[in-house]
Amino acid sequence: MSVDPRLAARRREVHESWARRRMRWLVALALAVVVLAGAYALLRSPWLAVRAIDVRGVDSSAAAEILAAHGVVEGVATVSVRPETIEAALMADPWVVGADVVVTWPGSVDVTVVERRPAAWVESGDRWVLVGEDGVVVDEGNPPEGAPVMRAVVGELVPGDSITDPEAVAAVSFLGLLPPELVVGAVARATPGGIEADVGGHLVVLGNRSDMPAKVATLVAMLEEGELVEGDVINLVSPTRPGVTNLQPQVEGDEEDVPSSDDSG
Repeated sequence: MSVDPRLAARRREVHESWARRRMRWLVALALAVVVLAGAYALLRSPWLAVRAIDVRGVDSSAAAEILAAHGVVEGVATVSVRPETIEAALMADPWVVGADVVVTWPGSVDVTVVERRPAAWVESGDRWVLVGEDGVVVDEGNPPEGAPVMRAVVGELVPGDSITDPEAVAAVSFLGLLPPELVVGAVARATPGGIEADVGGHLVVLGNRSDMPAKVATLVAMLEEGELVEGDVINLVSPTRPGVTNLQPQVEGDEEDVPSSDDSG
């Protein structure tokens, strides 16, 4: 059975059109693969590798080790540096309270770390831990001579844990707010009856955990005035109305120093 020439021509036309479309798609796909492969190779090439790493704010944290463990080193492909991942890893360090990682093409990584400021040593079970102003444990060891100490029942703590008692956290915060010349040898205590501290030869009664910055400011001002004597008890329960009491016993003068009514002069 013969096929109509017009139908046969139409079939050839459709087949050839389909073949041309398939060829265009194959060419486009091949070009896309070449472009993507070239882009990938370029992104991984030495021209777009990390050439500068600037780290700021690091003093006690393990930021350098964390960056190296996550491949943030010179020579690594810039595209492989994931700021969010690096920030999360840095924040897992108990010393770190804030982290910001910025990648600038073609090859710069800027890392800014905000570390906790250690405030006091706290006895935890049978060992000592170092605690930041916010009550987070940053390290453990033995307190050096003259280091500020906070005494309270805090349970067993390890780096990364937090003190849960708000009064104990406030006592730590008090020590963290003291200026360097007063914090040496300072001891704060958090008890059910309130917070108190030994600072500069004085017992300081702080009461509850409220207004700690104001209480520290008042204490510093009173000590700078120089009118207190050793042994004075400073009451800062209300920092706007401080009180001073001296609990030292009065020393009576010798009788020979007191004039007698029989003296003729």
